[in-house]
Amino acid sequence: MTEGGAMARIEREWQAEHDASALASELHRIMVISHRQAKGFIDCNCVTVNGEITQKHGHRLKAGDTVKVAFDPEQTYDVLPAARKLQAGPFETLWEDTHLLFVFKPAGLLTVPTEKTGEASLAEAITESYRRRGFKRFNLFIVHRLDRFTSGVLVFAKTPEALHGLKKHFELHRLQRVYFAVLVGELPENSGTLAGHLIEHAKSLKMSVATARKGPGGGKRMPAGAKEAVTHYRVIERLPGHTVVEVKLETGRRNQIRVQFADRGFPLLGDQVYGVESPLLDRQALHAELLGFKHPVTEEPITVTAPMPADMEAALKALRNQARLVRAASGVKGEEGIFQPTESFDHKLKRVARAKRYEDQDGAPNRPAGSRRDASEVRPRRTFGAADRPTRPRREDGEARPRSTSGPNDRPARPRRDDTEARPRRTFGAAERPTRPRREDGEVRPRPTSGPGERPARPRGEGSDARPRRPFSSTAHPAGPRREGSAGRPTGKPAPRTGKPKPRKP
Repeated sequence: MTEGGAMARIEREWQAEHDASALASELHRIMVISHRQAKGFIDCNCVTVNGEITQKHGHRLKAGDTVKVAFDPEQTYDVLPAARKLQAGPFETLWEDTHLLFVFKPAGLLTVPTEKTGEASLAEAITESYRRRGFKRFNLFIVHRLDRFTSGVLVFAKTPEALHGLKKHFELHRLQRVYFAVLVGELPENSGTLAGHLIEHAKSLKMSVATARKGPGGGKRMPAGAKEAVTHYRVIERLPGHTVVEVKLETGRRNQIRVQFADRGFPLLGDQVYGVESPLLDRQALHAELLGFKHPVTEEPITVTAPMPADMEAALKALRNQARLVRAASGVKGEEGIFQPTESFDHKLKRVARAKRYEDQDGAPNRPAGSRRDASEVRPRRTFGAADRPTRPRREDGEARPRSTSGPNDRPARPRRDDTEARPRRTFGAAERPTRPRREDGEVRPRPTSGPGERPARPRGEGSDARPRRPFSSTAHPAGPRREGSAGRPTGKPAPRTGKPKPRKP
């Protein structure tokens, strides 16, 4: 170790003893410094190997190589950021507010960085872009991912409230995810559902469709780690040897669309993991076309779409040109033999509606006849012109409204009575209802005398036979003590209380 002049630089020089040792590890072992400080020396051009400056942390040394380090102890040598972070290119923003960020993920770019590979990622590009715009403390929360070679809509959360709300949406499958895929082969049906369980292999990290196995009790069970996967699909276009489908995910598992279609024998075009390579496309033909859900904070419906990438458009154009050549060679003309998907009218309206954002409702679409109207939509009122509906003649003041005349089978109108005319009362005959005899003035109504065990029948007035009454027992209807007051009627004075009074509550 030698000490320099005015700058007080320290120089350290030695020869490597082992082969294939990394330069940063050699500095850490010989100089007894941290790995971060060793990488800082290498990034700041303080290390030379055989007289040449080396800026590679993992440079492999050979036995006998001369390593020299010259640095200033009063300065701090930090590790420079990775080149992929400094060169984070611009990304396309599809929709953004205070809580959410929708971006377009191109094919070939990782969603999040990985520890093993030092490749660029979309999350790092977004974070670096916001920092350059002046956001010192910008937080970006990962909600879901897309495969590396899958393009389309991707959403990130910018606040913890949005993160928790989006996690619930994905866990409960309360969102709409639509993908566009090109399959190798011709599907026999026009629509269907793929339901099963997917499992990940620990060694290859590939996904596969799990099959039920015999358990210890004799029944069949799914292996541990298998997760349910449900995929709905609909054929959009049929091309020579290929099928274009629209896919809706009910559950979001890793590589779900690719694995389930490959298991059925229809792998995605260009899928090099679960299918075969294709000269038309160097990646799997899978594009996340639409993503929609309720805003986790404002609860407003949001739907974001992404345009078809150029490489998939080129592959579809080549397949369609091939279809035209096949039709021309076979002599087919017009629209004969062209596949037209069986799409219901309601499904078509939904496709048109979700292609627009919910907030862009400048004008209502034209509604064809026979379609149902939403509950929130106001029904237009019909206006009549002078020729369509004649006006009703107006009556003069004091003129009575003419009443309709009843026919022979109709009910005649009831004649109206004057205000002074009394309403006639209905009279009953002797056979219909007998009249009750009236008591003379001053005559007292006889009251029954009750016995101790039963209650006698009440006698009726003079001139009529006494009607027998139902006897009451003492248990069914006990007779209480009667106090005689004025005119033989019981008084309303309560009976005196006996016993100790109840204590009052404080």
